[in-house]
Amino acid sequence: MTDAATRKLSLFDATMLVMGGILGIGIFFTPPEIAREVTEPGAYLAMWGLGALAALSGAMTFAELSAAYPRTGGWYVFLREAFGARTSFLFAWVVLLVVSTGACALVARFFSAQVAELAGLGDGGELAVAAGVVLLVTGIGLAGLKSGALFQNLCMLLKIAAVGTFIVFGLALFAEPAEAVAVAAADRTSDGLVDGMLGASLSVLFSYGGWQLISYIAPAVKDPEHNLPRAIVMGVAGVAVIYLLVNLAYLRVLGIGGMAAQSDQPMANRMAELALGANVGATFITAAMAISALGFLVATLITTPGIYVAMAREGLFLRAFGWMHPRTGAPVVALISQCVLVLLYLAWSAYDAAHVDTLTGAVVFAEWIFHGLAGLALITLAKRLGPDRPFRSLWFPLFPATYAALAAAIVVGNLVVTRPQVTMLGVGVLAVGWLVFALWKPRSR
Repeated sequence: MTDAATRKLSLFDATMLVMGGILGIGIFFTPPEIAREVTEPGAYLAMWGLGALAALSGAMTFAELSAAYPRTGGWYVFLREAFGARTSFLFAWVVLLVVSTGACALVARFFSAQVAELAGLGDGGELAVAAGVVLLVTGIGLAGLKSGALFQNLCMLLKIAAVGTFIVFGLALFAEPAEAVAVAAADRTSDGLVDGMLGASLSVLFSYGGWQLISYIAPAVKDPEHNLPRAIVMGVAGVAVIYLLVNLAYLRVLGIGGMAAQSDQPMANRMAELALGANVGATFITAAMAISALGFLVATLITTPGIYVAMAREGLFLRAFGWMHPRTGAPVVALISQCVLVLLYLAWSAYDAAHVDTLTGAVVFAEWIFHGLAGLALITLAKRLGPDRPFRSLWFPLFPATYAALAAAIVVGNLVVTRPQVTMLGVGVLAVGWLVFALWKPRSR
């Protein structure tokens, strides 16, 4: 991926990939969870503002690191440069083994459920559609990054159109909420504002996550030293604006109480039916969620194999994973292996979806350890890079320091206060990775 001929992604392609990695299905499902934790409209919007601040801090950090190290593997490379092979291996262990592969399996299941609802398929058909979409996206990735980027661009533009419809109808047609404004006592899941904000933090940041994906394929971007920072910052800023507007629309149509209300019908479906009518709204939201899920799968599955490639080239993984197709530049072995892992998770989820969901959620907490380390990596590497590095964020080191501090607060809060049983599972996954590295390292030498 380092040859100039493989740098085929434009600034627009890269920006759409950043936005596609962030704007997935979270915006349809996390708002009710957050509304039950943070029960005042002002505080609710403030949580999304804090999420935007965290995302912007992360974006500035990754923009600076990506410009300085525009190499395949991105985040993995930053951690290795700052903290050595063990830390970068543990990051890759968590992301490749569970975070990306497990999450993609769950999202593929979700995509298939929406398609089944539109097409009237049974349970067996859903699983076939889920496996089929994983194979389809992998095939697109094998055709080269440009093919994947073009497909992702289409998905992203359709997603923006769908969310934009929510925004226009919600803000233009409703003067006040159609449902109760206050959150009922039975719907609340927190005892106070501070506990609620801490409990809601992971949901908000989950919705904002994904700006790092473009760093995995940095050498495939034209003029990466300049275009990577622009794509990351513009992509995060664009999603932050969309999130603010769509949440204002949710509040305008449903009110904070309507958002938090427990119901057999998901909040996004209620929103769509109120804004667009029962028949049109139901079909619209189902199609919108399917497109959002598909876009997430494309952005994740075509970029994440860059980590396999970086590991293989350093002897921390089988060398075959570093092989790139001479014509398409696709990491063939890495893409196929990732596909197999996702399909295995799909098979597991068909029998026990709850445990797959729990495992994925547990390691999302662990992933935030590495978010914090990314902020510290930039501070650590700044002296080595010097003042003339390709991109330098404003008021350095404000953004990486803020990013690291927010990540530390999330990790400690979720480990100690909100979900200690679940998060200890994430710690267990890291411990196993530590052991695997100890066994692999002598072999790599």
